[in-house]
Amino acid sequence: MSLREAVLDLSRQAARGPLSPWLDERLDAQIASGVFLPEAALEQVAERLTGELSDYRAQAGVGTAVLGMSGGVDSALTAALLKRAGWRVVGLTLPIEQNPDETERGFEACEALGLEHLHLDLTAQYREMVAGLGALDPAVAEGDAEGHRTRRGNVRARLRMITLYDQAHRLGGLVTSTDNFSELAAGFWTLHGDVGDLAPVQSLLKSWEVPWMARHLGVPERIWRAKPTDGLGIGAGDEAQIGATYLEFDILVAAIIEALMREPALDESDLADALAIGSDDHARAALRNTLQRLRGTWYKRVSPIQLDHPLVERFSVLDVLDARLFRPAVLRADQALSQFGGELPLLAHRLLGVAAARGIKIATAESCTAGLVAACLAAAPGSSRTLEGSFVSYCASMKSGVLGVDEDLLARETAYHPDVARAMAEGALARAPAAGLALSVTGVAGPAPDEGRPPGLVYVGAALRGGTVEVEEHRFEGRPRDVLAAAVAAALSLGLRVVEG
Repeated sequence: MSLREAVLDLSRQAARGPLSPWLDERLDAQIASGVFLPEAALEQVAERLTGELSDYRAQAGVGTAVLGMSGGVDSALTAALLKRAGWRVVGLTLPIEQNPDETERGFEACEALGLEHLHLDLTAQYREMVAGLGALDPAVAEGDAEGHRTRRGNVRARLRMITLYDQAHRLGGLVTSTDNFSELAAGFWTLHGDVGDLAPVQSLLKSWEVPWMARHLGVPERIWRAKPTDGLGIGAGDEAQIGATYLEFDILVAAIIEALMREPALDESDLADALAIGSDDHARAALRNTLQRLRGTWYKRVSPIQLDHPLVERFSVLDVLDARLFRPAVLRADQALSQFGGELPLLAHRLLGVAAARGIKIATAESCTAGLVAACLAAAPGSSRTLEGSFVSYCASMKSGVLGVDEDLLARETAYHPDVARAMAEGALARAPAAGLALSVTGVAGPAPDEGRPPGLVYVGAALRGGTVEVEEHRFEGRPRDVLAAAVAAALSLGLRVVEG
């Protein structure tokens, strides 16, 4: 079976009918570009998720996971991953006026995966809660409009989460979220009702990756083939609420992201033309419905909403405290790189403050970090008074042509050498006459060796005008983004020491 045929089969799209012409063509393009991962790559993703769950269990000192077993594929897959990673997994079936078949599948998943199983019917508590809310607004208990059904569905989800957190506290564990990437985008989750402490499958596409991985990890076919439903009594299944199948939704979300990457200034009203949907009326309707779901749920994806606090630096300092003393190592570097979290903002803020006090402007010359050092400095308050600019010299031709690094040196020693880091810093100072400090970075981010140099080998340099050039060698471990985050921190730290010294 080809990858395309497998995607259509496991997504249940083949049973729903063929894709419209535009969606069909876009699926082929996205398979070719790697949006829909091949099975060999998904095996690696499963191994990676298992490893990270195992690392978190060991580093955080918690080994019990509690989750609601709805009878759907997401909770079953989440439980299977946790079980594979060595967790004690406690699955709870918590029906509230629920279809008995869904509850039965929850029982089946617990048995098939070897979970500890607890069962509590919350129907009576739910009815009592809705009746109590009816004293404030009778419509919540009696109304059949979508808004009334949604409110009652939210009560169901939050009652279940109360139960899950109570049992997690009793058992000394944590609550696991079971939402996937497609549900995250579609807003198919209740604030404070579905979001737990750990989200193992939140990056996976509902249409293809979730059912494939569930099958791969031994989840019964009756479960990963089941019709997706919220189990909250809001509507006639997830896809009916979206107004598109999950495969159509995933294709469109990926296409919208691709369009915005090409043309960041695109407006919502421009997307149909930018995507060249043309006369495909079905694809146009699916796009409208997809945008409506995204538009109506954006606030959930930034909860809790953080305003531009006047004392925002306090968050960074507290983040550094957590990262250095308490946060498991598996969580540190990724956040530092993707959000300039952890130690980086504090280092950048300190370096800018010390440099500004001495009347020193800063330039950077970056290879493997490709401007991340300058971007981190630019994100700190007051950067416009001190950051002069950046030279991104990723290739050897840029190092020699822009920064003046000797071509013979590059040919003889490769770009991964202390003399190259020194020459990059000196070249930046020579070409940025207003700068008094230049930081340089060159190295192998990985994941593979390059030109005979191992991944993680990084040289950082700092040249102070009128002084000598300091160069450090580092051998960082981890994935490329771990190495890059560590390289940014090393460059900022070296710059701070040179300016202070």
